Amino acid sequence: MNDICKLGNFREELMVREKMEERKKLKTLLEILLARANEKMLFENTPTVPLTAQRRISDEVLPLCRNYVLKNDSFFFLKLLTSLVSVQLSPPPQYIDERLSLYTKLKAEHDALIAERAAKESRPIKVTLPDGKVLEAESWKTTPYQLACGISQGLADNTVIAKVNNSVWDLDRPLEDNCSLQLLKFDDEEAQAVYWHSSAHILGEAMEKSGFYYDMFLDDNEGVSSNDFPCLENLCKKIIKEKQPFERLEIKKETLLEMFKYNKFKCRILNEKVTTPTTTVYRCGPLIDLCRGPHVRHTGKIKALKIHKNSSTYWEGKADMETLQRIYGISFPDPKMLKEWEKFQEEAKNRDHRKLGREQDLFFFHELSPGSCFFLPKGAFIYNTLIEFIRSEYRNRGFQEVVTPNIYNSKLWVTSGHWQHYSENMFSFEVEKETFALKPMNCPGHCLVFDHRPRSWRELPLRMADFGVLHRNELSGALTGLTRVRRFQQDDAHIFCSMDQIEEEIKGCLHFLRAVYDVFGFTFKLNLSTRPEKFLGEPEMWDQAEKQLENSLNEFGEKWVLNPGDGAFYGPKIDIQIKDAIGRYHQCATIQLDFQLPIRFNLAYVRYLYAEKVKQEFHSNGFMADVDLDPSCTLNKKIRNAQLSQYNFILVVGEKEKTSNTVNVRTRDNKVHGECSVEECIQRLKRLKASRSRNAEEEF
Repeated sequence: MNDICKLGNFREELMVREKMEERKKLKTLLEILLARANEKMLFENTPTVPLTAQRRISDEVLPLCRNYVLKNDSFFFLKLLTSLVSVQLSPPPQYIDERLSLYTKLKAEHDALIAERAAKESRPIKVTLPDGKVLEAESWKTTPYQLACGISQGLADNTVIAKVNNSVWDLDRPLEDNCSLQLLKFDDEEAQAVYWHSSAHILGEAMEKSGFYYDMFLDDNEGVSSNDFPCLENLCKKIIKEKQPFERLEIKKETLLEMFKYNKFKCRILNEKVTTPTTTVYRCGPLIDLCRGPHVRHTGKIKALKIHKNSSTYWEGKADMETLQRIYGISFPDPKMLKEWEKFQEEAKNRDHRKLGREQDLFFFHELSPGSCFFLPKGAFIYNTLIEFIRSEYRNRGFQEVVTPNIYNSKLWVTSGHWQHYSENMFSFEVEKETFALKPMNCPGHCLVFDHRPRSWRELPLRMADFGVLHRNELSGALTGLTRVRRFQQDDAHIFCSMDQIEEEIKGCLHFLRAVYDVFGFTFKLNLSTRPEKFLGEPEMWDQAEKQLENSLNEFGEKWVLNPGDGAFYGPKIDIQIKDAIGRYHQCATIQLDFQLPIRFNLAYVRYLYAEKVKQEFHSNGFMADVDLDPSCTLNKKIRNAQLSQYNFILVVGEKEKTSNTVNVRTRDNKVHGECSVEECIQRLKRLKASRSRNAEEEF
């Protein structure tokens, strides 16, 4: 081997003359250089190849280089790598140029259309800021970024994304009509989501340049290793430095199928998920991807980025589908925030419940029952202690505990509506030619409990608690410790109540949650999710229910956030996120109103308002009258009880009598006089009373 060892296509040169007293320092430096070479260097004049091929070259030649340097004291120099050119595919895949060519053509057509629309349809509009201030703008011309610049350049520079009429909106996308406008900075959760989504596109571009698909599918069972991270990070930094703008374009579905014909995954998404004639793509640099957006203005807005983890997963989380490589990253608008995040991650790693569970001998998982936890004696002790604590709290708050079956005929789930929307997430099997399933939730079973006998209005609100075992067929790729499992128990409760009882019951639930969370030192956030675009039921019923939820939250006294349109299609809800010891929030309890399940199961309770009204009329006219509202008794049983109690007259009322304002009269000797109006009955009894009739039952 020559005295000169040439490593890679380098830009800087480092000259080192080895001396005996510097040998240790030189060896350390060399190991650093060799580590870099293993990750991303090619020998000079070697054709540019993908990362995996680079590793093979390095593995063969670097040991020779190492031996040479350690055995010789002569002069040598190394060229250090500072560019990223050598790790990019050369030449780039043909589909990138084809994709860009088609995109450029479509973008030009789109820009011309927008310019024409701006020329013809532009008009003055009013833009209302959160403080009530109104700004003047022009439709199809003025952008949120321009308005932000008009307020202050500092505000414009620090704004991550706009929010127009409560929907996130690209800063450079023209406004279309009168609207409300919010300018969100990085400290806003929605802004963070957009910021990190844009960072994912940068990573996607970097991976595509490095021989990876954006969706990280690698042929021939190739994998991603942590050795690839520095290379990808440097590519990302190069993309960030170029300040590539994010461009939004709406394209016809058939055109997109042509644009992405090289990528079977994107074609699947288009064919299976996109149900509209058009959908949007975003471009940054050469990367064009299906995306709803929005995004930051350009890649230069990402000031600090780190790739920190990789794993494998399955397409759509299904084990029988292709294996994908998943790469995790984080980004911030300030490098200091990245350093703080790295410290936070170290703390989170030490507090990971999976790590603590192993170390403290609390629980474990086994491949023969994925997603189903084995609680060891210490863990079982804690588990049972928690259940007893919650059980006592339920009892103190008037909940009645029930035990319900684990397995139900699929007919139950068809009635509840879960089978149509959730069956693939249920464990089902056949028994005697009938399909059964393990229950994934308790609510349909509780409906059966409510409906197994007639219910009176006096029983409402009926509060039902259950600690039953639930099973959900979660995708194997989604299973995570104790937070995403297939078999679990939850302190699950359902309250059957009337509309006018909702507010008080919600207040009780909120105080219940606070009492439990206070014991564990949890603080929490509240979110009210209201009627979505597609909903079931009458708008008036939704309005009434949402108003009661708002009143309950306001009286509760804790800060809450409104999420308009984020409720379930069957009712509004309150989501509770608890904060853990290191500041992370986790979705925990949910208070959900469901208007549809009682309708599906035809649940009803008996209201005796008419019977009470009739009783009051007789009282007002000087007669002794009682009403039997016992829901456990049949009508015949109630009549017999009245006869045994020697009531002279027994008046039977129901829906028919209520409609006609009548009563059905019989005597203690079971003589039936039939139906007459309430007023007529009162007048007859008054006459009999005045005449002191000895055979009133007969003479009636």
